[in-house]
Amino acid sequence: MKKPYRIINPGYSHQAKQFIRAHGNYLYDSDDRPFIDMVMGAGSLILGHSHNAVVEKIKRQSEKSSLFLQNNPNVQALSNKVSQLIPSELTNHIYCNTGSEATQRAIRLARAATGKTHIASFQGGWHGMNEWTLLDDGGRFGQSIVRADNGIPSVALEYSLLLPYNDDAVWEIIDDNATNLAAIIIEPIQGSNPQPNISPFLSKLTEYCRKLGILVIYDEIITGFRVAPGGAADLMDLKPDIVTYGKVLGGGLPLGLVAFNNQVFVNTFADKSKQILTGGTFSANPISAAAGLATLDQLTPQTYTKIKHLTDFFLTKLNQAFQEHKIKFNADGSGSINRIYFTDQKIKNRKQRDSFEISAEKQTSFRTVMLQQGVLWPTNGIICMPASQNEKLLTEVIEKIIYAAKAIEA
Repeated sequence: MKKPYRIINPGYSHQAKQFIRAHGNYLYDSDDRPFIDMVMGAGSLILGHSHNAVVEKIKRQSEKSSLFLQNNPNVQALSNKVSQLIPSELTNHIYCNTGSEATQRAIRLARAATGKTHIASFQGGWHGMNEWTLLDDGGRFGQSIVRADNGIPSVALEYSLLLPYNDDAVWEIIDDNATNLAAIIIEPIQGSNPQPNISPFLSKLTEYCRKLGILVIYDEIITGFRVAPGGAADLMDLKPDIVTYGKVLGGGLPLGLVAFNNQVFVNTFADKSKQILTGGTFSANPISAAAGLATLDQLTPQTYTKIKHLTDFFLTKLNQAFQEHKIKFNADGSGSINRIYFTDQKIKNRKQRDSFEISAEKQTSFRTVMLQQGVLWPTNGIICMPASQNEKLLTEVIEKIIYAAKAIEA
């Protein structure tokens, strides 16, 4: 006999579309109807669903062990691979289970290293489900969500600071708060606003904070191993103090990583007066590490070249279609992280995006029409191009985008 229950996680209501299997670029529902997946595990599946090399590695590891093998060789091999890719200064690694855990631990590490209390993040950013960066929801929930009745204590307001992104007003705010700021955390490429020419702002921010004794944390949960083998920091030749990784790193399984330089290590783990906790039941488990290593091994220079070609093709053809059909949208992004802006205005930050775009209701209608056409469109709007895609399928998706855009304006 069934008893009533509720799954509160987004997308898990009884009314939501259920998918029972996936392969390549497709999800399949209970009627075995295929849906083109433009979500790809929120960007985790850079090789597409059920990539043979990753699946085989998971199978072999599952047959020989459980999740509970301390200091297992898979994690050693994964860190060895990671250290060859990410900036050479990031020699210290802490594994955990998720991106949210990684950013949470990075923030705690920054406080311990500096002896300061406050953490700053940027409007439009998203750093997972931890209290200290939820002054802004990155557009996920349509509101600033720090309130006592949301279960987030008011002290989070007192020790958190929200900064304007890609805006020169930020420098005076940093100056005014430098005494208390332990760290500034930033997505080098914001999912809500993937700016193609953000490198000068990031470079200035990193140097500005270094002079003031403020640590810089790059949240590369999305960008790590995606926009380049060593992530955005390596691609743009930037030197953050701490970087968090996830998504692609886990190959479709849960995995998070905090990597940091030796100066942070000296002021934390090498300081015998401090005790910093790093444990976790499933942290650095051999199955996730096996999936991650199999994925990174597949990310050859040829793979990145293919992803770049597919991304350029998609953005060029889609923007041409918008112009031909006189639809006032545009598609843009940075590397393989892109989105449709529901406006034809060029923007530089999330605040401008919110002021120019069509209503949230119409954007929801757009996703509904896409689903009706057999395309799963990401709720957060972030398109992370996988290597499994092809021009024929992307052309089909573009046709469906144009249909949906016209439908919501009808």
